[in-house]
Amino acid sequence: MTGSLNILRLARRYYNSVLVAVAVIFAAVIVRTTSLGQVPELIKLLPLAALAEWLYVRLEPTGAFTLTPMIAFFALLLYEFPAVLVVPLAAIVIVHVAIRRFPWQEALQAAAVEGICLLALWGVFRLAGGWSGAGIDMAQALPFAAAALVYSLVKLVLGAAVLHVSRGVAFAAMWRSLLRQNVVHYAVMGTIALGLALLYREVGYFGLAMATVALVETYYPRKLLGDQKGVLFTGLRMIAAAVDAKDAYTYRHSQNVATYAVRLARAVGLTEDDVERIRIAALLHDIGKIGISGRIIRKPDRLTREEIALIQSHSSISADIMASIQVLKESADLVRHSHEHYDGSGYPDGMVGEAIPIGSRIILVADAFDALTTDRPYRRARPKEVTHQILLAGAGKQFDPRVVQALGRILDVV
Repeated sequence: MTGSLNILRLARRYYNSVLVAVAVIFAAVIVRTTSLGQVPELIKLLPLAALAEWLYVRLEPTGAFTLTPMIAFFALLLYEFPAVLVVPLAAIVIVHVAIRRFPWQEALQAAAVEGICLLALWGVFRLAGGWSGAGIDMAQALPFAAAALVYSLVKLVLGAAVLHVSRGVAFAAMWRSLLRQNVVHYAVMGTIALGLALLYREVGYFGLAMATVALVETYYPRKLLGDQKGVLFTGLRMIAAAVDAKDAYTYRHSQNVATYAVRLARAVGLTEDDVERIRIAALLHDIGKIGISGRIIRKPDRLTREEIALIQSHSSISADIMASIQVLKESADLVRHSHEHYDGSGYPDGMVGEAIPIGSRIILVADAFDALTTDRPYRRARPKEVTHQILLAGAGKQFDPRVVQALGRILDVV
């Protein structure tokens, strides 16, 4: 067990370097195998590939998709190797660096992951009897379908693996989530690529360009929706930061709790829809404190009974505020019960065990973990391992044992 954990830590430390190395290897292969005769065709296709990569649709709380698979599938049918690689990979690097302003290391990492998928795409296509550059005919249909399926599976496996290594996301849960989010998308991309190949054969590049632009326009509302969700979470983080600012010792507390809660939710195998609700609830679980005097919140001495009652009312106040806003409504109950204890000793309703929403049980553990691992007026921060032992001692009483055990599994990434 210790050996596997050490390997995982080593992978997390060096996976960026490995992906960059893979990207450099792909670049060398492309340079060595690209013929000058292919260059004009590649130049014509590159703007369309860049447009397809630009359409970046966010999937909250984690994940995204672009139209790049469509260009890859199209290139597989119409062009010879390495056009299948060079066009999508060049588009990814250009868009990441020039448009999204990402660091070049991230651009190379994205290109490396895509390059592995594209190599699998081309390899399976050739092994199954397909021939790049042959165009559309019935003989290409089965190899194309097999190649597209393998590309999609490799893309999803690598996506889940990267998130597992870099963020500690449970691989199986992430794989299921990505599969559910993207299976229809990849099927659509393959079907459209077939149509584009037929269109290109009949009407040439102009028809291909118009069809690509039309497709981008069709997907653009989904891009806007994803961007709006990003703005929403930025706004929620600002609200949480404003609440936390009432006390210098709780600076970034809500954002930390949200980070831990998301990782815990994935570690116990919840769906990404549940993860999103928990993320919102964790960010806003203390919003009700905005109406409580900072003198009480920062008080270093023992609170009076009235002050304790006032502090304990914050979870219900937070939930009432959230319930009045449609996009936050589904997370309100998680906040209301985020201080319920597993043995029924919590508040506001004294709920017991599995009757407490799983999201509330996760937020309670995340809240306690952050409180114990940060400095407070009355004590110094405790190490993560010591904090986990404290939470284990409270498992079955204050905390859900399953959630505390999940915390132990991800302790090295929180």
